[in-house]
Amino acid sequence: MRIGIDFHTVTDFMQGSRTYVYNLTRALIETDPVNEYYLYCTHKNVELPPELNRPNVHKRIVFPSTRIIRLPISFPIILAKDKIDVFHCQYIGPPFMSTPYVVTIHDIIHETNPEFFPGKLRTAMSLTYPFCARRAAKVLTVSEYSKKEIARIYKIPAHKITVTYDAVTDDFHPIDDISEIERVKNKYQIGSEYILSLGRLEPRKNISSLIRAFHLIRNKIPHKLVIAGMKDFMYHDLFDLVQESGLQDDVIFTGKIDQADLPALYSGASVFVYPSFGEGFGIPPLEAMACGAPVIASNTTALPEVVGDAGIQIDPRDVEEISTAMLNVLENDSLREQLKGKGLEQRKKFSWYKTAEQVLACYKAISEV
Repeated sequence: MRIGIDFHTVTDFMQGSRTYVYNLTRALIETDPVNEYYLYCTHKNVELPPELNRPNVHKRIVFPSTRIIRLPISFPIILAKDKIDVFHCQYIGPPFMSTPYVVTIHDIIHETNPEFFPGKLRTAMSLTYPFCARRAAKVLTVSEYSKKEIARIYKIPAHKITVTYDAVTDDFHPIDDISEIERVKNKYQIGSEYILSLGRLEPRKNISSLIRAFHLIRNKIPHKLVIAGMKDFMYHDLFDLVQESGLQDDVIFTGKIDQADLPALYSGASVFVYPSFGEGFGIPPLEAMACGAPVIASNTTALPEVVGDAGIQIDPRDVEEISTAMLNVLENDSLREQLKGKGLEQRKKFSWYKTAEQVLACYKAISEV
């Protein structure tokens, strides 16, 4: 087969769609030396990572970078020229072309929780996602929760949707080197024991409830609250909340975290808290468990599938419940060790190689039609 993959999100900008396509492609290429892979980038200066430089891997540049022209015009032309048998994209595919495609839709939280998305973005997603899902030869998604919602809201037959879970790489493992943990703490100006949360600063991640929960127990613990992640929309509200609560000396916003620093950051945390209102999967809790951090996460959407009984599940709208869970973990050494052990076992249930095997089977089924 000649397999085309939309690789435009693989840049220096770290985001979930980048993590997904890079790790999936890497696992496909490492386990499949037979089929030809064409990786479609939108910038000439993008260099493929060394691990992707194989004889059966070909980089292609698609112009222009804007999707308004790239999707309906550029992609159909270049895919036909390269004689691609099946094309794989995320969320939005070319609207009209003869090449069959697989689309990965990680979630449709904008449909179930529209209050967490800007109006124009929500409208655009609500128009394009169902159109592409219906035209696709196969829809992939990353949790049973997302499959159920895509089938229900977009009226897609369940047999057309395949669940292929996200995973974490072996880079995420417990860091026992105290000097490495101290290096990362110094880099991000974390001077003490800390509670960690990671994610983009946007309303859906529910960082405001975490800050309020931390405020309830601040005087009972020596820990700082470290909030790692890039600014998104309405992030000023979080800074205002910290000031109003008198927590400016106890809450640390790190901004973007370098990928290489994440394992040590997770490993050094006394507890990782992820009170998100909605996720299609939720990679950060899985990364935290893989690094041996005790995890507290929401009991909503796909997060119970990721965390299972390896973490403490909380109602993200109940600030007191979040604060009680944090205090229980921080004050109970045996509970922390129990959660650490369960988390390391839970992490083993998810593998990019297993996901790649499932995705490759989808490609083959489509190419044989």
